[in-house]
Amino acid sequence: MGIFLQTSCEVRNAGSETKNKLIIKVIDYINRNLRNNEWQESIAGQLRKLEEQYSHKTLFIILRLFDIKNISEGKLKSFARYKKKDDKLVIDQMLVLNEYSDLPEDEMRIKMCDEIFEYVKEILIKYKDRFQDFDVIAFIPLLKERIEKIKANELVIVASNW
Repeated sequence: MGIFLQTSCEVRNAGSETKNKLIIKVIDYINRNLRNNEWQESIAGQLRKLEEQYSHKTLFIILRLFDIKNISEGKLKSFARYKKKDDKLVIDQMLVLNEYSDLPEDEMRIKMCDEIFEYVKEILIKYKDRFQDFDVIAFIPLLKERIEKIKANELVIVASNW
């Protein structure tokens, strides 16, 4: 029934080349495994009811890792916007880079996943009644299961489909 989720990420400078590489590695792993086409295809039938030709990308999740100083100075914040005309929800989540930059890789991945899941779940519930062809309530446990696999580093890093 098609691909329904698109993700992207933006990472600002974490202060050193080593920290930058690690943060990029972790967020890229999360990003790639959330937008994985095979996973989406495998669960889409449980989430959508319309014929495949009517399916479209319903969720856009943007993950931004910025320094707290940039967030404060720019008055940046996470937000979500449902676009009725396109029947899609855009979730733009700000993550505080400073909260992750000194963590070891596993802790970093776990903390990011927890924060991402909680915010996305909250937004999905808030907008659940607006979707024309997407079962948010059925998606949340599937997303949770996927996030748990990402947290446990169980998934093979998939080839980028950017």
